[in-house]
Amino acid sequence: MVYYRYSWKVLWMLLQEKGRFWRLDEIIAKHSEAQTGCPVTYSYSKNSVRDLIGDRFNIEEVFVDHIFPYQIPKYVKYEYEKEWYWRVLPQSVFRQLEKTFGWHLCVTANAK
Repeated sequence: MVYYRYSWKVLWMLLQEKGRFWRLDEIIAKHSEAQTGCPVTYSYSKNSVRDLIGDRFNIEEVFVDHIFPYQIPKYVKYEYEKEWYWRVLPQSVFRQLEKTFGWHLCVTANAK
C-alpha cells in the first residue's frame, strides 16, 4: 500500500491550502497523517507505482481503497465521528467513492 495521488484526501488537502498545486508534495507531507508535519510522505498514481515496481515483479492487481471519513480533531481524541458529508451518503455510494478516490493505492505483485 502506498498513498494515492488522485484521492479525495489530496483534493481536500489542496482545498485547505488554497489550491497551491505547485506545492503538492509539500502539502501532502504536511497533511498526510492526523498530526501535521509528517516529514516524508510520497504519493503515487497507478502509472507511477508501476514504474516504481519496475520489471522486477509481476503486478497482479492494482486498486484504490479507503476514504478516511472521520473528523480529525475528534479522531485524535479517539472519538470516531464522521464528517457530515460522509454521514449522509448511502454506504454503497461511499464504497464506490472509496474504490475511485481512496487514499490507499494497493498493489499485489510477485517476484519474477
